[in-house]
Amino acid sequence: MDRRVDSRLDVRLPCYVGLPNNHARRLAGVTVNVSRSGMLVSWRRNGAAGELPAPGDVMTAEIELPASRSFGRRCMHCQVTVVRIREDDADAARVAFRVNRMQFRNYATGRFARGGLEDVLHRARLVM
Repeated sequence: MDRRVDSRLDVRLPCYVGLPNNHARRLAGVTVNVSRSGMLVSWRRNGAAGELPAPGDVMTAEIELPASRSFGRRCMHCQVTVVRIREDDADAARVAFRVNRMQFRNYATGRFARGGLEDVLHRARLVM
C-alpha cells in the first residue's frame, strides 16, 4: 500500500544531517529522492560505528541546491524526523526522513562553494 501524499523527485544532491544543537557532528550524504513532506538520504559510515540515528530522532538537514543566476548558491534547511533506516551493508545506509519544517537559505560559504561536490558523491559511490 502506497501512502505517499506528495510526489517524489529522484535527485542526487549533497546533504548534511546532524542534531539541531550539535553542528560539530554532521553526517555527509546524498539525497536519493525528495518530496515536500520527506526525503531519502544515502551515506557511507566509513567504518565509524554508532553514527546512524534512530527512528523518531529529530535532526536538521541542509541540502545544497544547484546555483542559479537569480538566487546564487542556496540550500534547503530542514528540520526532519527519522522515519526508518535501511542498512545496505556494513558501511552504507539509507535513512528516510519526514520533513517537519523547510526554509531556503543562502549558501555562499557552504562546504561546496569551492567545488567539493564531486568528492562527496564519489565517497558515497553515487558517481562513477
